Amino acid sequence: MTSPLDEVTALSTPAATELFEQCRPLGEAFATAGYRLYIVGGSVRDLLLGDTSVEPDLDFTTDALPSESKRLLAPLAQSLWTQGERFGTIAAHVDDRLVEVTTHRAESYEPDSRKPNVAYSTEVAVDLGRRDFTINALAIEVTQPEPALIDPFHGLADLCARRLATPLSPEESFSDDPLRMMRAARFVARFDLVAQRELVDAVESMHHRLSVVSVERIRDEFEKLLSLRDPQRGLAFLIDHSLADGFVPELTESVLGRIDWSLLRRDPHVRLAAILAVDPRVDATARLRRLRHSKTTVQRVGGVVRGVRTLIDHAGPWSAGDVRRFVAGRFDLVGDIVEVAGALGAAGATELDSAIRELSVRENLAEMSIPIDGRGVMEDLGLAAGRQVGDALAHLTAHRLEVGPFDRAEATEVLREWLARRSES
Repeated sequence: MTSPLDEVTALSTPAATELFEQCRPLGEAFATAGYRLYIVGGSVRDLLLGDTSVEPDLDFTTDALPSESKRLLAPLAQSLWTQGERFGTIAAHVDDRLVEVTTHRAESYEPDSRKPNVAYSTEVAVDLGRRDFTINALAIEVTQPEPALIDPFHGLADLCARRLATPLSPEESFSDDPLRMMRAARFVARFDLVAQRELVDAVESMHHRLSVVSVERIRDEFEKLLSLRDPQRGLAFLIDHSLADGFVPELTESVLGRIDWSLLRRDPHVRLAAILAVDPRVDATARLRRLRHSKTTVQRVGGVVRGVRTLIDHAGPWSAGDVRRFVAGRFDLVGDIVEVAGALGAAGATELDSAIRELSVRENLAEMSIPIDGRGVMEDLGLAAGRQVGDALAHLTAHRLEVGPFDRAEATEVLREWLARRSES
């Protein structure tokens, strides 16, 4: 993580100046109506970190009620959405940017539910206090002549000191949304932070509360962690504080140590495949389904895991026939399989990759078809429809994988020899 900028520098960078200029019409509209408007969320944190990019979407908080936000946004917006109005949020497209304006909230949650008891506040500090961590409990007011940082919970100081802390007590924060315990793992890894002792103690005593969070939210948060440049510290946080046990018990300290993360690109599904491929006893498909992954993802990740295990089990050099048999039916997954196997230290990964590259010069490995179908088999061999035709096609497919591509004439010759041997036996 780069060192945070001081407040004056952060609010005067070209990226910040551009952002504030884009927010000026919104700020003036709310100020004229007697309200205050603040940029909140990751955009503020990232400005303080000197991030030169400008987020395509912006989150705001205001003391205006949703009905007033809607009225003030309407003249400036190309389109307006009110689906979140009952939760205090009005969304709009303003100058081709998606903005969400939410009334300051002071909600509470039932102990076993993620449905909030929505309540509004007139104080921005109350709203910031209900956010997950101090580094995100920051706001920039855009209804004053000069933008001003609002930092009631010392988030900038925590960024500078690389501390991860909650605005209120961690027990209260995690009770409001237990997913924040997983989010802590992501921020520890992303920003190289150290979780404060009271935060860690709260996670260790409350990790079971993750059970009230939907599987889909847990899965999505886990994928965000796996998508980081280096997720190892975050994954270790999940393991050390018993969070992984609740949704991916296959992730253990020994599994984490088996994977060379530097060899895996930032694809959460490839990285998940690596976790699930370490122990051959793991039912990867069952785990993926429990995490409510799509059918496409289950097939892809499950296919990679099976391919890795097949590669690891292979003994000896890779003949051309071995390569074709390995590639057949999984051509689109081969790159992922070799990548994951290499990250697991499989000795055969490099050899297979070289063998595939060498054979690809001579053959199109994406195309493994045979030059004859069932009707052709019946015509060439004089067979009636039945099991023997299927056996013939299976034999020809096995021959294709062993010797490589051939034409219809060779196919017929191979089949006649095969049929003659069957007749003799």
